[in-house]
Formats: sequence, C-alpha cells, structure tokens
Amino acid sequence: MACWGFHALESDEGLLLLDCIGEKLAAGKKSIQLADIVALLRSEKLLESEDATNTEDYDLAVLALSEFYDRMQGEKNPLALKNSRHALRGLEDLEEVTGDAKSLAYLYGRLREIQDDIDSCERSYAAFWLEAADYYDWVCYVDRTVEAVAREKAACSAAEA
Repeated sequence: MACWGFHALESDEGLLLLDCIGEKLAAGKKSIQLADIVALLRSEKLLESEDATNTEDYDLAVLALSEFYDRMQGEKNPLALKNSRHALRGLEDLEEVTGDAKSLAYLYGRLREIQDDIDSCERSYAAFWLEAADYYDWVCYVDRTVEAVAREKAACSAAEA
C-alpha cells in the first residue's frame, strides 16, 4: 500500500475506492446514497460481506469510505484528492452523499472495532501505523473519524424516527 499521509484517502487503496465509486456509481450524478456505495464496494470485494467474521483486511477501506462520507458532508469537493495516478473520474458532478441509519451504523461499528484495537495493535492496519512516526496523528485521525460518523449516525437516526 502506497501512502503519503496518515489519512486513508492519502493512499492508493483509498483513492482506488473513490475511483470505483466515481466510475461505477456516481458518474453524472449530483447525489448518491451511502447504502448504494456500501453495496457497490461489497460487490467489488472492496468491503467485507455482511456475514463476514474476519473484517480486518477491510479496515483501510472502512476508514476511507468514512472519511469520504465525512468530507462530502462538509467541503463537498472530492476532486481535491486527485493526483497523477487517480483522476477520480465520475466524481466531477457529485455534490451530495446521503446517509442512512443502517449504513452509518455499519461504518460506526467497524470504526469502533478499529479504534478498540489501537492499544493492542492486533489488527494489521493498526500495527502498520504503530511503527510510523505519524502514529499519534493517525490515532487522532481515527478518533475524529469515529466522532464524525457518530454525529451523522445520531442525526440520521433522529431524522428517521
């Protein structure tokens, strides 16, 4: 995995996820649903299936999707992430990603798994960062991402009630 920062979207794998979303789901659309993104990424084997027991291999993808969702709630400019290897085609018109309680609960649960492992670093993605100079920045990033998704989950659940 090539990465140039501690954010999940500062990695080839994270931007590959956005390439997939742009090419196969978002092209020409102004708005897409988080549930549709999750379904697409599962069908492309970029996220674990609903009945998976081993989710560790998908930790970076969960963080990248959560970061993307959070960015789309704020700055709404996914093209700011493009680079020479990832043009992020199909995301040019995208203005909105709409969340739903089930998808946000899934992301929140998975983020908590990652967050809960930070101290032991038994999962390979957390262990990767343990030896990095940016480890504490990465921990703060995970914490902020969990908090952002928790806020969105609470707001979405309240709106759906």
